[in-house]
Amino acid sequence: MSDNHDDEHRGEIVPFGRRPIPPRACVVENKTHVRMFLADMLDELGFIAREVDAAEIRAVLGDFRPDLIVLGPLADGLEAQSVLRTLQAQGYGGTVMLFGGRSSAALIRNHELGEQAGLTMLPPLGTPFRKRDLDANLESFLPVRPAPPLPIDIDEALCNGWLELWYQSKINTKSLVPRGAEAVVRVRHPIWGVVQPAYFIPAANDPYLHGLSQFVIARAVADSVQFAAANHHVQIALPLPLLALEDMQFVDRMMEHVPEKVRQNGFLITVDCVDLVNDLALVRRIASELALRNIGITINDVDAKGASLAGRRELPVVEMKVGRKFIRGCADDRIKQAHCAEIVAIARDTGAKSVAEGVETQSDFLVVRDLGFDLLQGHMFARPMAPRKFERAMLARRYAAVA
Repeated sequence: MSDNHDDEHRGEIVPFGRRPIPPRACVVENKTHVRMFLADMLDELGFIAREVDAAEIRAVLGDFRPDLIVLGPLADGLEAQSVLRTLQAQGYGGTVMLFGGRSSAALIRNHELGEQAGLTMLPPLGTPFRKRDLDANLESFLPVRPAPPLPIDIDEALCNGWLELWYQSKINTKSLVPRGAEAVVRVRHPIWGVVQPAYFIPAANDPYLHGLSQFVIARAVADSVQFAAANHHVQIALPLPLLALEDMQFVDRMMEHVPEKVRQNGFLITVDCVDLVNDLALVRRIASELALRNIGITINDVDAKGASLAGRRELPVVEMKVGRKFIRGCADDRIKQAHCAEIVAIARDTGAKSVAEGVETQSDFLVVRDLGFDLLQGHMFARPMAPRKFERAMLARRYAAVA
């Protein structure tokens, strides 16, 4: 159930005592949208970020112990002074960065107050600011090394509520507007922050096979309801093991409470290409059952074996995704281009959409577009995002384009 990113790093797990711990940052601001924005930026820089309002500062010092506190103006600076005094009284030994209007006298005054209180103060961050301004202020923390892939105990992650479902947009190659999304599993570890599991697919006899699948479906349904409430409609592809789909009663139990507004969008289930090639009859049977529930199948990581699907017009799929190993560097590789063109042709013959995964450069994008791919995924356009950021950054963008 991982998103197959950075395959080349698998197996290079850093021993427990030698992993770098990412710094912790806390954004203190009473305006929810402002602190969410800054927390997202800090997350992208590699911090473990939390956001609170001024009333929660004592609690966050005790249980989160941030290395960095990013403090907003808070009621024209008066409440910010109270927070600074609280930090002084609590003997806070981390670093503080104030942000606010560039011409604000309160910003300068509070910065001086922090220095007089003996706090370690970074230069104030005047708003509006650019990313390079933030990077310059945080130079002493950067670069933050990303947390390494972790082998995850599924029972531990499920029981402790560490699992999250993030979403990566699929982008229309012609309009560059988001069209659907793929769900990917992330783990928010209490020490290492948000990490991508090193390996995460349970074995067939694993008692947590259904528990993990239940989490993925339930979380995706809940997020879809939230998106629909804001009039954002998106078809989500869920990474589920084929074995979990053999039990249609399990699928029905998970889907029975889905609102009609969400059900109309439908879902996609991502199936590995090797499973399709090895047992086409089973996949076809499962696909026919899922189709009655408005659920389609997308083939993931179509490789050379996928070429054996050519000519089979009865393929039970609605999307065919070419893996990143054939997309990365395709602009300079005729063999990769030929493989991609073959899969695009197979998808057209079967009535499925073709998806290019791992588009990260302008040159690869131009080739992918010219080859006729319908959709693309890649860091060049959108990384996997937590639900609220995905809704704000991608779904709102699609809505604006349609409007």
